[in-house]
Amino acid sequence: MIYQLILQMSINMEQENRQNVGFVVQVYSPGNQIIQTQNNNYYGPVYQCKSDTENNGFTDEQIARALTACVGRHKVIDCKWKWVGAYWYLRWACRFPVDVKDFCKRIDDMNLNIMENYRCEYRNIREMATLSFISQDATKMNKVLPRKDDEKVFAYCREVAQKLAEELGKTYLLKT
Repeated sequence: MIYQLILQMSINMEQENRQNVGFVVQVYSPGNQIIQTQNNNYYGPVYQCKSDTENNGFTDEQIARALTACVGRHKVIDCKWKWVGAYWYLRWACRFPVDVKDFCKRIDDMNLNIMENYRCEYRNIREMATLSFISQDATKMNKVLPRKDDEKVFAYCREVAQKLAEELGKTYLLKT
């Protein structure tokens, strides 16, 4: 009887604490990738790249869907130079080519359903691909330190990377 009373009191206190104070418990286990954005966290397994169509657990189709949602008028990639943000994120998170020409060719091969004036082109991102923060891991954005000269471009690239991570989280399908 006393045990039941103590158990009921602890359950009531736990429910009361949940209502008054919000808390988040995150479990980190080996093999999981945690993508943090301003609004949401997406959890998904990290897969080793077994073929050209798998990129850390995302297929080319999923990446194409995420890019299509990010590119266009009034979207995060609304001009050609902002593709450098996608280059930065996809190169680290999805093992896209480091060479800018190869990256642009890979994007072109995806046959994205976007207008011509928003296409990824080498000449528009080649100079920005050498910025200080591009060589740092985009999946760990909070630890990336850009040079003072690169801060404005870094802010745009960070916005693109976060939106792309969010869209990839929406397309995530559990693989068995």
